[in-house]
Amino acid sequence: MKTVGLIGLGNAGKPIGERLLGKGYSLRIFDLRAAAGQELIQQGAVATASPAEATSEVTITVLPSSDEVRAAVMGDRGILAGMKPGFILLDLSGTDPVCAREIDKLVQEKRGEFLGGTLHADGAPALTIPKGLVSIVVGGKKKSLEACISILKDLAQKIILLPEPWIPKALKISIILLSTANTIMAAEICSWLVAQGINPRLFLKVAKETGSSATASRIEQFFRRNKNYGGALSNSHKDLRHALKLAADLNLPLPFSSLANQIQEMARANGLARLPSPAAIGRLYELLTGVNLGKAVLEDERPVAEPGQPRIIELGDF
Repeated sequence: MKTVGLIGLGNAGKPIGERLLGKGYSLRIFDLRAAAGQELIQQGAVATASPAEATSEVTITVLPSSDEVRAAVMGDRGILAGMKPGFILLDLSGTDPVCAREIDKLVQEKRGEFLGGTLHADGAPALTIPKGLVSIVVGGKKKSLEACISILKDLAQKIILLPEPWIPKALKISIILLSTANTIMAAEICSWLVAQGINPRLFLKVAKETGSSATASRIEQFFRRNKNYGGALSNSHKDLRHALKLAADLNLPLPFSSLANQIQEMARANGLARLPSPAAIGRLYELLTGVNLGKAVLEDERPVAEPGQPRIIELGDF
C-alpha cells in the first residue's frame, strides 16, 4: 500500500486523512497547527516537522488558498525540497488556475508530476468525506492520473478526469461564480416578495408545480442557507477575487461578477465572512432592506445518499 503525504488538516484535510487511514494507507502528515494532527496520529499517522518531510510517493495538499499552497510547495523545507523523480503532488486546495500552472512547471522541473484537483460535496466535509460522498475533478497527465486512481477511488464516489491540472481550478471557480449570482438573486427575490406580503414558500411551491425545477432547486438551496451545506462567504469571496484578477489580466470585463464581489464585500464589512455564503447574503439583505426573511427558510434536512461504487469519467482530449 502506498505511503501518502497529507499537508493541511482543516475541515477537508482531516477527514481525508481519516478516510485514507481507514483504507489502510500509511500517512505522513503536516499542518502549521501541530494540534490539528493529534487525532490522526492516534489512528496511526506519522507527524512530520515540515512539508518536505511529509512529501511521499503521492502527496496531497488540502489548503485554503493559493498563498498557503505556494508557501507549502516553494517555502523553506517545502514540498519541492522533498520531491524525488516520479513523485506525484495532488493539490485539492482552493488554488487558482494561475497558481496551478506555476506549480505544475516547478514540479516538472523536479521531474515530478502535478495533478490539480477540486473537491465537490453536497454537504459539510465532516459529514460527506468520511463516507466518500464527494466528487473529485482532477486534471493532469494520464499516466499520473492512472497512478493515483486507486487513491481517488478510495476517497470519492465520482472521479472526473481532465487533461490539464489547471482546468479543474477554473471550473470550480466558475461553479462558485454561478452559485454566488444565484444566491444574490434569490435573496433579492425573497426580499421583494416579503415586502409585498407574499410568503416566499409560495414561490418555491409554484416553481416546483410548474416544472421550473432548476429555479426551484436554486431557491431551495437558498432556503436551506442555515444548514451549513456550502462553504463560508470568505471562501467564495476569495474565488471571486481570483476570477476578477485573472479577468483583468485577460482584459476581460466581468461587470456582474464585479458587482457580486462588492455585495460580498458589504457582507464582510458587516462581520458575516465566516457564515455559509447563502446565510451571509441572506442576512446582509435583511440588514439592507429591513425585511425579515425568516419565512424563506427550510429547516428539514436533505436526504443523504448512500455510498455506491466509484465512477470514473474522462472528459477532454488526453
